[in-house]
Amino acid sequence: MKTITVTGLEKKVLEALANEMYAECVFSDAGLGEVVKGSGLSVNVVRGVQSSLIKKGLIDIWDRVGDYGVNHRDPYTHIWYLSEQTKGLVSEWVEEEGIEAVELVVG
Repeated sequence: MKTITVTGLEKKVLEALANEMYAECVFSDAGLGEVVKGSGLSVNVVRGVQSSLIKKGLIDIWDRVGDYGVNHRDPYTHIWYLSEQTKGLVSEWVEEEGIEAVELVVG
């Protein structure tokens, strides 16, 4: 099992995102709204944590530029993905795809 050291807020956001993932490996339609709801944190806090997680390479964001009918400037339309480093947070992916499990450690 791989361990990743994160802050308490980062752990809440990553766990909320992991809980929104589908059984199909790396598929996501989760975004800001789902992560805010799942984490219980405010929009402003989640957006700040989002920035930190992107810089650390722990999540990826697809802003949907070029998608017909989508306002890519609206952060509620962006799709969030776990990165290669954090895919192991989804137990179904660990079991079915042989991905190494990940444990988040607050430090």
